[in-house]
Amino acid sequence: MEWNEWLRILRWRALEEGDADAALVGTERRRTATAHARAGLKSEDIKGDAVDERSLAFLQKRASWFETEAVGWRGDLIKALENLRVPQGRWNWAIAGWIIALIAGYWLTDLGQEREFNLLSLPLVSLIAWNAVVVVLSLVCELLPARTLAGRGGWLAEMLAHGIGRMRSATATDASPVIAAVRARFEDLAWPLAWRRLQARLRGWLHIAAAAMALGGAVAMYARGWDKEYRAVWESTILKENGMQRFLGTLFKPASAVLGLPVPLERVPEMQRTEGKTTTPAPALDWIHLYAGTLLVLVILPRLILAGLGTARLDAALNGRARSMGWGNYLRRLLHSVEGGGELVEVLVHGMEITPTHKETWDRGVRQRFGGMARADYARIPAGDEDEFAAHWQPRSALVVLLFNMATTPEAEVQRRLAADLRQRLLTRHPEPEYVVLLDGTTLCGRWPEDKIAGRERLWTEMMEGLADEVIVALRKDTGPRELPSTSA
Repeated sequence: MEWNEWLRILRWRALEEGDADAALVGTERRRTATAHARAGLKSEDIKGDAVDERSLAFLQKRASWFETEAVGWRGDLIKALENLRVPQGRWNWAIAGWIIALIAGYWLTDLGQEREFNLLSLPLVSLIAWNAVVVVLSLVCELLPARTLAGRGGWLAEMLAHGIGRMRSATATDASPVIAAVRARFEDLAWPLAWRRLQARLRGWLHIAAAAMALGGAVAMYARGWDKEYRAVWESTILKENGMQRFLGTLFKPASAVLGLPVPLERVPEMQRTEGKTTTPAPALDWIHLYAGTLLVLVILPRLILAGLGTARLDAALNGRARSMGWGNYLRRLLHSVEGGGELVEVLVHGMEITPTHKETWDRGVRQRFGGMARADYARIPAGDEDEFAAHWQPRSALVVLLFNMATTPEAEVQRRLAADLRQRLLTRHPEPEYVVLLDGTTLCGRWPEDKIAGRERLWTEMMEGLADEVIVALRKDTGPRELPSTSA
């Protein structure tokens, strides 16, 4: 899938996950988008956290529906969408760099003085040698397995993404905290991918720039020889006649084999300039052809191939990374919101007041667990009246949620006994019920350290072991409830 399609999907995922209270895009509109796009997809079809082709098609269609519907929307939503951008290169920068490389290659290629083409001209030899080293190293890197490519340079992408994200957050002056939360979520999702993509594209652009520089050098040789007659010579302190023949034979062998250009090595000894004179300078055109062919075979073509190979591998690596970005819970939440047939879910609240604020958080947990069309019916169990409530309770539904305050230390004589008694009463009316324990920990975040919260989760889970089908904890309002490991009843 193309990068822009991934960006569109990640924008709407960040908007929904960052805007947990549906202030920017309402709950009903989200459900409408899901119902319009799911094409029979069900929450039980979602396996694992990676996204498959069917789920990806659902996400694409849903994001497209949102994009179409967003035309004409106003206010904070449009402002939020405008903030969801990623770092990326510009084609005009790349083209300008290629033109500069072409010009540099032209002006750096000097055939020599006094109309003599020195075959050991340092700019030409250096250009070929440097590119040969870079091409070999690049081929080694590109031939590594795709999983190695996905990890190579990832630390730098992560550092840049999170570092710049933190700086943006520190200097942000948005009036709406919801927009800031959406942008932060988008940066967590998309920026590491965007930086990896930018790094890979920059490598491809540099390959093309190197090819342009080599092309400029080849053009310069022919252009300079257009209106002047150059003669080919060579001189060196290091190389002698035999060494020069071996060097030129090795250097020009690939171009000679590919392009069918003979290498006149027999003329090399008489072309040597020594003590300021040359025995018999050779016509330079054959050697210009060989140098241009070498630039084509050893520099231009390999660099262009590497640029194309890097682009293809980049697309594969980014698609693989994007597909494994924890889509399972997100997809299941979306599909749960339109599933269910208006089932009644009895929510029994132990020792807590049932306020509108509490119900908003609890309703979200009920919808995520039993489907977006499920209806929650609340009943309060006063602290100290557990036995009396359990004795007189008449379950009206096979779907029951027993809700506790997570801050309370669970006791076997109180909470576990209540859960056991209610489960027994439920089984007398419904042989196969769904019995869930929900722990409200929304007041703990910011007051308790993470290790204390984790310890309390384990304590509750162990206390409810063997009684509830699932134990779910709601830690904070913006993240929604999450399931804890629990042994089925």
